[in-house]
Amino acid sequence: MSGKRPLLIMAAVLFCLLCLAAPGFAAPAAPGAKQTTLDKNTVAAFLSDNLDEITQGQPFSVKHPRLGPLTITPAIDPQMQRRAEELLASNRDRRAALVVLEADTGRVLALAGINRRRKDPGVGLRADAPAASLFKVVTAAAALEEVSLDPSTRLTFVGRPHTLFRYQLNERTRRRGRVVTLSKSFAESNNPIFARLGVHKIGGDLLVWYARALGFDRRLPFELPLAVSKLPEPADDFQLGELACGYHRHTTMSPVHAALMVSVFINGGRFVEPFAVNKVTGAGEEVLYLGQVRTKGRLVSQDTCESMRELFEATVTEGTARRAFSRANRDNILGGLQLGGKTGTLRGPDLTELFEWFAGYGHDPNTGRSLAICALVVHGKVRYSNPKRMARQMLKEAFRITQARAATTVKRPSNL
Repeated sequence: MSGKRPLLIMAAVLFCLLCLAAPGFAAPAAPGAKQTTLDKNTVAAFLSDNLDEITQGQPFSVKHPRLGPLTITPAIDPQMQRRAEELLASNRDRRAALVVLEADTGRVLALAGINRRRKDPGVGLRADAPAASLFKVVTAAAALEEVSLDPSTRLTFVGRPHTLFRYQLNERTRRRGRVVTLSKSFAESNNPIFARLGVHKIGGDLLVWYARALGFDRRLPFELPLAVSKLPEPADDFQLGELACGYHRHTTMSPVHAALMVSVFINGGRFVEPFAVNKVTGAGEEVLYLGQVRTKGRLVSQDTCESMRELFEATVTEGTARRAFSRANRDNILGGLQLGGKTGTLRGPDLTELFEWFAGYGHDPNTGRSLAICALVVHGKVRYSNPKRMARQMLKEAFRITQARAATTVKRPSNL
């Protein structure tokens, strides 16, 4: 009997190793945590064809080849999703997407898209759009964190603010330079300033590190097929300058990623994983998967987050989004919010499409609720819609919905 014991122990160890290597196996949870069977990657694999059902926001059933019938409960808010789809319904541009998520949890509340006038929520998951000036968010965060700049730091550039030539990268030029603050440079999307920051202050290795930390060049865990945002390695100083200011067609990202990147600076510097599924239950109503808040370590300091929010707010008050958000402070809903964001505009590789972005947020200081948003529009020969205005409308609708729900919540009196 004693001779069989080592064999039994070896068999048990081998069985455990095989289980750990099996797809979809989730390691035991920490004491006190809910035990689940499926992990996020496994859920993504068998839900890849159910995007339409998930975005409806209602529970639905699927049949798993190994686990049998499963019930999927999406995290999408049906009312917000419906409003986002209504805002896109009349869109005449080639493609467009609207994404809304809870900034502090990563819960995706709305994922709407349109492709040549047909409903296509997958537009929000594709990473084929040039990041354009949204990449200035990465450069600004690296500069604030590593170079000890602040929004009021005065910086010098030569030439026009929305071009980028080699002479504009030189530390010394014969031309007389103009001086602007970092805040104004961000708000007005000044290419030479951010290119010079990348080349002379940050450097290629550090800039690429921050880009990857903020979600580029890596697969973000998600229950839906979210494409990887591309990040080319710069070969020389000019390519580094192009990358740093976003004047680069080979750096791409998805609308979901754009909203997540902005939310980092609302979350105290932490990157939150997105989730669009609240729960997966089996035939016996056992919980096999739970959509939960998952964050990693702090990427930047609280001081950097506060400075970034100052830059975001300058964009909507005095920068490239000021017209779309004009008189927002007089609106009965938007007037009570802290608003900010970043714009980006760039033609695609074949020059036939114009990609226009707005990624931003709304924060309600009374409730502490923060929503991150991204609106992307891909224009053809004619610009039919404005993503900045679209984002403003969606933020207003999203907070109107949440405020209406809070107002109708009646607390039951306790029985004394």
